[in-house]
Amino acid sequence: MRSLSAILVIATFAATAAAQTHPSPNAPKPYATLDRQAVTYRGPVSTGGEFVSSNAAVVGIVLPLTGPQQPEGETLLAAAQLAIEQEQTRGPLQDGRQLRLAVRDESGPWGQVSMEILKLFEQDHAVAIVTSTNGTSAHLAEQIAIKIGIPILTLASDPTTTEANVPWIFRVGPSDTDQARAFCGEIYSRAADSKRVLLVTQSDHDGRTGAEAFEKAAKEFTNVSPIRIEIADASQSVEPLRSQFQSSPPDAVVIWTDAPEAKTILATLYTLRPGTPVFLATKAAQLAANLNSSSPQLFTVDSASALPTSSSNVLNTYAARLVYEAVRTVADALRVTGANRVLLRDYLSNQSTDAQKAHKSFDAAGNSLQPFTVVALSPELNP
Repeated sequence: MRSLSAILVIATFAATAAAQTHPSPNAPKPYATLDRQAVTYRGPVSTGGEFVSSNAAVVGIVLPLTGPQQPEGETLLAAAQLAIEQEQTRGPLQDGRQLRLAVRDESGPWGQVSMEILKLFEQDHAVAIVTSTNGTSAHLAEQIAIKIGIPILTLASDPTTTEANVPWIFRVGPSDTDQARAFCGEIYSRAADSKRVLLVTQSDHDGRTGAEAFEKAAKEFTNVSPIRIEIADASQSVEPLRSQFQSSPPDAVVIWTDAPEAKTILATLYTLRPGTPVFLATKAAQLAANLNSSSPQLFTVDSASALPTSSSNVLNTYAARLVYEAVRTVADALRVTGANRVLLRDYLSNQSTDAQKAHKSFDAAGNSLQPFTVVALSPELNP
């Protein structure tokens, strides 16, 4: 069994690096700006057996199941369970193993997610692990995957997750860069220089990477920089928003926060200028409450491909559909590779020579190849 302490040291280093503040303008270029094609993982890549010892083929998942993001975590869990249930109706794998889902809670004190991911590997014998939209969780999972060799599929949109071309991690869904460019295409499609855009972000790792992606994309469309308001939590958002709308009302608002913060921000916007178009990043779009008729015009990204619907409305958010897609992708691959982590990795990264390979889900760096589009959310929709 590999050293638990060594794995935790690697994971701790990654989380600390992700949490560091950005360097001054005169400092060397940060890692995140390097050419992804020139940054390639050169560490060891196992090609051995790596069969799991369990009598089941276990897909692991880490989600926020307690705390303020519990509603989103429960929504994602229901989608994952639906995917497993539908796969189980297809029967066992060729070796007789049954597909099973193992769930761990990423909520809690700092470092909690590292321990839970290790439990999925060591105790639950998972052949692959799916992580939530949390970028920090994705980076910790990535570092653990490098050490122990287990495929990671993440919903996190942080573009740096796949920049090093680590062969063990795959992003399901668009990155911050993808979303930012799509939003800017909609916002600045007409009279770009006259658009005043308010960018509301959260003062955490995901908020900063999203803000940087949007600001960079905006420069490709216009010379007018977005007005950025960064908040630590939703309670701090009301007064800055009011002041901004009173002094210089924006033509559009972009929200790059967690869903609980986005919900409070939207409630404020309802009272200020209901007709203002609002663009929600994927994390912000996981709202827990119904939108009402006074909602502003809401836009987010969604899959451009047809995904199955559920009579119980389980797949009612884009993130839920991404989790469903991630679990089904792993299950489809396992029916070809068997419960072998290395063969599963090669299959997902399109390095498999197996003639049964039906489609490409990811590029060489692990980025999703599934199309997406900007969509409007109906006021009656529970997004």
